Order: sequence, then C-alpha cells, then structure tokens
Amino acid sequence: MLLFGYLFCVLLGLSYLWLIRGYLYHWQLLPADIPDDVPFAPPFLSIIVAARNEEKTISSCMNSLIKLEYPIDKYEIIFVDDHSIDKTAEIIKEYQSQFQQLHLISLQNEGENESIKFPKRRALEAGIAFSKGEIILMTDADCEVSPHWAKLISSVFKIENCVFVGGPVLISLEKKTMLTFFQALDMTGMMLITGAGFHSGNQLLANGANMAFSKKAFQDSGGFSNFPARASGDDMFLLHQLNECYPGRIRFLKSLKGLVKTKPMSTLGEFIQQRIRWASKNSHYKELEISISIVLIFLLSTLTILLGVLSFIKFNLFFPLFLILYLSKFSGDYMLQREAILFFKESRLSRYIFISQNIHTLYIFFIGFAGSLLPKYPWKGRIVK
Repeated sequence: MLLFGYLFCVLLGLSYLWLIRGYLYHWQLLPADIPDDVPFAPPFLSIIVAARNEEKTISSCMNSLIKLEYPIDKYEIIFVDDHSIDKTAEIIKEYQSQFQQLHLISLQNEGENESIKFPKRRALEAGIAFSKGEIILMTDADCEVSPHWAKLISSVFKIENCVFVGGPVLISLEKKTMLTFFQALDMTGMMLITGAGFHSGNQLLANGANMAFSKKAFQDSGGFSNFPARASGDDMFLLHQLNECYPGRIRFLKSLKGLVKTKPMSTLGEFIQQRIRWASKNSHYKELEISISIVLIFLLSTLTILLGVLSFIKFNLFFPLFLILYLSKFSGDYMLQREAILFFKESRLSRYIFISQNIHTLYIFFIGFAGSLLPKYPWKGRIVK
C-alpha cells in the first residue's frame, strides 16, 4: 500500500510538471512580433463596456479609451449601464461632450426580472445590437487599456483573417498589499496559460477584459443563444463557440502594447466572491483538456494539504508523500510564473512567489469546492448562479 502511495504521488507530481512544460512550450512558440503600422484601411471598431456601479473606476477607463491611437472617426465607445444606483451614468454623460462617438445605453427601463439571470450577457447583447462596427472590442469598466490596444487588435484581424482575438490582462499594482500581489501573480500565470492554449488549440481560455471578435461571426454562430445557463463565463463560451465554428481563426495578442490593466479586488471577501464566480462555470466546459487540467490541479492541491495535515499525526509515513507533491507543485508554479514575470516585466513580483504559491494551494482547494457546491453567489449586489 505504501509503495502504491509513493507511485501515485510521483505520477501525480510528474503529470503536473508535464502540464506546466506544455504551457511553457506553447507560450514560447507563440509569435510575439505583431506589427501595428500595417498599411490597410482601418476597420470601424465598436468598443463595448458593461458597467454597474462603477463610479470609482469609470473615469480612468474612459480616459484610456478616448486616448487610443486610432482614427477618431473609426471607432465608437458604447457603455451599457446595467441598473447602476450610483453616479456611473452621470459620469459617462459628462464625457459625451468630449467624444462624439460615445454612446450610453441604459437598461433601467427594462427592469430587473429578465436581466438578473444573466446580467452581463444581457448588457453585452444590448451593446452589440446597437453597435455598427465590424469588429467588437470588449473590456471592463474597472480597466485601463493601452494606447495601442485598438490598433494592434485591428492589425491582427486584418493580417490573420481571424474571428476572435484574446489579449493579456494584468492586475494594477497601485495597492501594494499581499492580496494584490497574490492576484497579480495568479493573473500573470493565467495569461501565460491562456496564450499557450491559443497556440496549442487546447484548453482555450479568455478574459472579457481584453477580447475582440467579428460581429458577423458572432451573429452567424448563434450569438449567446446556445450558451449554458450561467451568469458567468460568456467570454470563454464565446471563444469555444467561435473556435468550433471557425477552426484555426482565433489568435492571442502576445504583446505588452496590447495590455489591459484591471483593478485588484480590494478585500479578501470580494476576491473570494470573484473567484467562486469564475470557478462556477468549470463544469460547463465542453473541452475535455480543460476538465482534465482542472481535476489534476485540484487533486494535487487537495492531496498536498491532506498529506501536510497527516504529517503532523504520523510524520515518517506521510511527510515524504507530502514533500513529493509539494515540491512538484512549487517547481511547476515557479517555472510558470518566472516565465510570465520575465515577459510582462514585473520583476517586483518575484519576491512574493514563495508565499504566494503556498497560499495558492489552499486557494485552489477552497475555491474548487466552493465553486462546485455553492448554487448561488453574490455579484455586484445581485445573487446569481
């Protein structure tokens, strides 16, 4: 039995290291040289932002959008106010005098009964229906985009003839707390995994804070009509749908010039709620590779914690098994985050890797259970599922 335990732990640890090796391999092969000065007629872009109670962040988002290095008559900005009860709509209206192509759509008149089931999806539907661009760009109201963002995305669409482009999202480090650093490290690793998935064609991930898609492809593939009945996950469901309908026509924008920065969750409670929301969609992915990876990471984290606890009861028996799994996970995570930190030039995060990875194991265990077991969760003042 003990031999079986050693073999199982070694196999599990090696499987995790093999998974990380695959991510690094495909990330390194992902092209990073994306020209932003290709001579072509710039397509008209529609930038859609769903906003709910974002009076504290909406100005910084708006300022970055109106300063894009893109022909001012070739893009529009559409903010969809999703039943805000603060000054979000008022602040957006103040910017309309500065940017004529800024539009505000309010969902207030529709009431909450229908939109509450899939609030962000409903807001995006309204924005897409109103839009006139051939390419839809999406970001969040608490984000700031790079000045080159729109130009780079339009270049990728024209050069690569694609229907979906995902881009990097990083956590802003304005607040220097351990919670912020943990979120930043976690996000850099996720961006590397995301880019690797685009290159390999497996384990496709997306982040709604930085993505774009062809409006025609969206409509021709059925829009949101075939999505699972979940309040969260529309970005990834859309990516999977377009990849299925248009194989080989998705790309990842591996460029710091196409970066979008988002605010970190300011409290532990908000962070846990966000991650439970993200994890709640895990069971609805059609890709077997994603499900296998999720199970592998959850199993490794769970057994590491269990064996760590049992080591206090019977050290000689359980500690060697714990050490195998602990070192496997730490080694894999270190290699992944070191590569991500180097690419995104965030060397200040290096000093937090050790403590962050210990927290990460506990985080995976807790969020994995909570995301699967909790039928509903709070999201921007609503209870959704």
